[in-house]
Amino acid sequence: MSFIYTFISYSEYIFWFILVFTIIVFIHEFGHYIIARLNNVQVEKFSIGFGPVLFSKIDRNNTKWQIGLVPLGGYVKFSGEMYANTKNQKHDSNKDLFMNKKALQKASIVFAGPAANFILSFFLFVGIFYFFGQNKTSNIVASIDDDSPAYHSNIKVYDKIISINKTKIDNFEDIYNFIEADNKYFEYLLFTIERNNKILEYKLKPDKKEIKTFIGTEKTINYIGINPLLEPVVGKVLANSPAKDAGLKTGDIIRSINNIKILDARQIIDIVKVNRGNILKFLILRNNNEFAIDVIPRDINKNNEGKIGITFKKSREKLNFLDSIVESIRNIYIISIKTLVAFWEILFGKRDHCEVGGPILIAKVSTDVVNTDYISFIALIALISINLGLINLFPLPLLDGGHLLTFISEFIIGKNINYNLFKIVQIIGVALILSFMIFSILNDIYCRVLN
Repeated sequence: MSFIYTFISYSEYIFWFILVFTIIVFIHEFGHYIIARLNNVQVEKFSIGFGPVLFSKIDRNNTKWQIGLVPLGGYVKFSGEMYANTKNQKHDSNKDLFMNKKALQKASIVFAGPAANFILSFFLFVGIFYFFGQNKTSNIVASIDDDSPAYHSNIKVYDKIISINKTKIDNFEDIYNFIEADNKYFEYLLFTIERNNKILEYKLKPDKKEIKTFIGTEKTINYIGINPLLEPVVGKVLANSPAKDAGLKTGDIIRSINNIKILDARQIIDIVKVNRGNILKFLILRNNNEFAIDVIPRDINKNNEGKIGITFKKSREKLNFLDSIVESIRNIYIISIKTLVAFWEILFGKRDHCEVGGPILIAKVSTDVVNTDYISFIALIALISINLGLINLFPLPLLDGGHLLTFISEFIIGKNINYNLFKIVQIIGVALILSFMIFSILNDIYCRVLN
C-alpha cells in the first residue's frame, strides 16, 4: 500500500515536470524551426524528447514531427546540418541545405531558440502583470522581529518607509530587493521614514542571516527584521490538509485562534507551528457570517513543526499595458543577472552546489508551485524559460552559444572553420554537456532525495 501511495505521489511530480519542460523545450525548438523556414532551410525532423519514437507525423513540407520516449529535451534537424557528412556534401549546391546558407543566416537560426525562450517569458510576464497584477504590499512596517537590528533601532511599527539610502521605496518588495539583493555589504542603511506626518531619518546596520530557500538550500541575506502586513485571508487550501479536513475555504478571514485576536497572518504561522497535534479553535468570517471550527495542525513537511496547509491571499495591483511591458522587461533583466551571478558563484564555490537543479528539482518545484496558485505556476514557466535561454547562450560546443560563436567567427574571417578542428571541439563539447547532465541528476538525488 505504501508503494502505491509513493508511486502516486511521485507520478504527480513526473506529470508536472513533463508538462513544464515540454512547453519550454517546444517553444525553444520552434524558434529554431520558424527562422530556418524563413531562411528556406529544409527541416528534416522536429523532435520533443529522445529515444524510441512514441508518435510521428510527416507534414507537407516533408518535416517529420515526433515525440520521443525520454522527455529530457528536444532537437530540430536541418538538411545539410552543420558539418554533418561535410566531405560528402561540400560540393552540393542545394540552396535548401543549412550548410550552404550565409554565416549570419545560420547564426540567426541558432540564436532563434534562446530568443524564443525570452519572448515566451516576456509575454507570460506581460500577461501576469496586465490580467492579474503584481504583488503589492504597502511600505508600512506591520511588525518587528524580536532582537533584530530594527528592534534595537528607532524604527517603530506603523512607520512608513519612504527611502533607503536615498533610493525610493514604494512597497516591501522594493525593500527586499534593495537589502537582500545578491547579499551586498552595507556599512549601514539610512532609512527615511514618515511617522505622525513627520519625516525622520535613522541609520541601521543589517545583520547577516542564514535562511532556507524555496529549493531547500541555505542562503545568507542582509537581515533587518521588519515585516509588511500580511492579511489573514485564506488564499488556497491544499488537498488532504488539516485545513481542508476542517472545512476552511478560499477567502475565509481568520479573526482569532483560541481567543487570540489575529491582525497579521504571521501570527497564524507562529501559533500553528508550535501546536502540532493540538486542537486550535479558529474564528472564521465568511460571507459576513462568523463561526468557529477546530483545526489540528500536522507535521506536513516532516520538520516537527505544525502546518495546516493553507496559503494566504496576496494583494495584487493590475498594471496598464505599457507598464506591464516595462515590468516584464525589468523582471527578465533581473532574473538574467541573478542567474548569471549564481552560476558564477556556484562555479567558484561561493554558493551551495545544491542550488544546481536537474529534473528532480524542476519536478518538485513545479508540483509545489501548482499546488499554491496558477499565477506562480505561469511565473515559474517564465523563470525556467529564461534559464534555459541563458544556458543555451553559453559559448560552449553543442550549445546554441557555441554554434553562434562559430558562425560569427565564420562571418568575421570569411570562411568556414576547419572541419577537423570543429570535430575535436564537438567531442569536447559532448563530454562537457554529458558531464554536467550527470552531475545535475546525481546532485538532485543527493540534495533532494538522500537528504
